[in-house]
Amino acid sequence: MIDARYKKLTGMHAGHIYKVKAPASEMDSPMRWSLQNEAKADDRLIVPEDDLKDARIWQPLA
Repeated sequence: MIDARYKKLTGMHAGHIYKVKAPASEMDSPMRWSLQNEAKADDRLIVPEDDLKDARIWQPLA
């Protein structure tokens, strides 16, 4: 399992920290996998698709 945290640097919810837990098989996009699964309850992404694609607005945290 991947267990990481990312801080959003700009835009809506800037400064918010997102926890990402995903299977190791999701190395390509663990954040997308994690956020999509969290959002299944109401069928909405927590973070917009465009934000997930822009790596410049995310800061990985140790």
